[in-house]
Amino acid sequence: MDFLENLQKAIDNEWSAFYFYKDLKVKTNNPLFVDFIGHAMEDEKKHFEMFQYLHYLLSGKYYENKQDKVEYTTFKEGVLIALKDELEAAEFYRDMLFYIPKQQAYQPLFVAMTDEMEHSTRFSTIYNSLK
Repeated sequence: MDFLENLQKAIDNEWSAFYFYKDLKVKTNNPLFVDFIGHAMEDEKKHFEMFQYLHYLLSGKYYENKQDKVEYTTFKEGVLIALKDELEAAEFYRDMLFYIPKQQAYQPLFVAMTDEMEHSTRFSTIYNSLK
């Protein structure tokens, strides 16, 4: 995959994560969990917007992203899916950093990579608090 295809995958994933967390957030009434999930949700929206703009800078157009929905049956399962996805995303963005075609790509990828690591800590805390 080339950089632009990976960027499109990232845009798809960020959109899916935002709506996944929006749904997951209402599945708990624990204020800490709501705060942690809401924080991740807002970051995913920010990543989506940064990546769409980067796509525009590189290609001259915005990407029409796929609108996949994350399926899960329980809150605990959703948190585990989120944790795994966040860890994978951090590695994916780290690897993309090695192939940036323009310097403007560095900041959004670095921000997203470090945010995803933070999110994984938040979701790990939630997961380990569940019985």
